[in-house]
Amino acid sequence: MFFTSNDPFSNNIKKYNYIMAFLSGTITGIAWWIIIDILVRSTEDLFSRIYILPGIIITLMLIIIHFIPNTAIQDENNLINLFNNDGHSIKRARFSLFLIFLIIFSAVIASVWIFIADYISTTNTNKKLTYVQWFGAGNMLFTILLAIASLLNRFGRKEIE
Repeated sequence: MFFTSNDPFSNNIKKYNYIMAFLSGTITGIAWWIIIDILVRSTEDLFSRIYILPGIIITLMLIIIHFIPNTAIQDENNLINLFNNDGHSIKRARFSLFLIFLIIFSAVIASVWIFIADYISTTNTNKKLTYVQWFGAGNMLFTILLAIASLLNRFGRKEIE
């Protein structure tokens, strides 16, 4: 449907979508800025580079989540012919979304686990220092911010009919 400039409802939805996209992008940028700061300031023995893997996985899921349109998960009869001419496409789209969110939340749990196991309950006295614990807390904040950005990107935006 094409919108005219005299349709105030569609313009409000567009503005809302722009704001949500801006917030999601800003949060993603802040998250990556935090992890780049950690990577620049840390050494390999204080912050292993493999610890950013959960954040990279969440970023990939943030990109993949855009491939599933909102219309693909709605339960309407006219959508059956739109995707592969069968009724299983709605189930596939919902299952894909479920897997994506499962991976996102698993990555957040993994980063919390890394923080607790490697920076809180460690016997290494070098990792007990306050500035070194920022590496673990920042990594955890990195993944939490990326998860919030992906949720904002998926559920914060509205479809224009």
